[in-house]
Amino acid sequence: MTIRIIRQILYLASVALLLMACGATWAEKPVTEPDSLKILGWVEFIRLEPWGIKMPARVDTGANTSSMSARDIEVFRKNGKQWVKFTFDFRKGSEERSVEIERPLLRMLKIKRHDGPSQERPVISMEICLADEVRETEFDLIDRRALNYPVLLGRRTLAGYVLVDPARAYLTKAVCGHVKKKKKGDESTDSGQPE
Repeated sequence: MTIRIIRQILYLASVALLLMACGATWAEKPVTEPDSLKILGWVEFIRLEPWGIKMPARVDTGANTSSMSARDIEVFRKNGKQWVKFTFDFRKGSEERSVEIERPLLRMLKIKRHDGPSQERPVISMEICLADEVRETEFDLIDRRALNYPVLLGRRTLAGYVLVDPARAYLTKAVCGHVKKKKKGDESTDSGQPE
């Protein structure tokens, strides 16, 4: 055998080993079967916890991060860490209500907009009841009062958990029981009444 043939055999053997290693790695990742996923429509009810505020949320697989309506957004320092304070407006029946929320700042997210300059938004984590299960979800904060839905649920919230049927809406009721306890360090205040 010539050196060229030996190199080709070694090359093919190393490629085969690499493919087997990748295949083993891919096989280790749990695959969620479609029949074990919950089905959501393009709009679903959620409950914002711990207040139990129930509202419709738009389900948007085109958005990566979930988004929550917020006004009077203020980033501040608390115990040496950055926090965000904002007001969340919602409707209860025909009444307009609001709740003031404080949460630790996870990061600032830069949103590229095709119709203007990039925009930075604070990102926080909140518990929501979605499809009858309480889930910790990251939200970027932006004033959505001019839009139909105060909350938009993006792919990170939905991935591996739900399938979306865009022809249907309100397939779940957001019944999780009301989460009443506050987590240690949660200084959220409530200027509205829980449902």
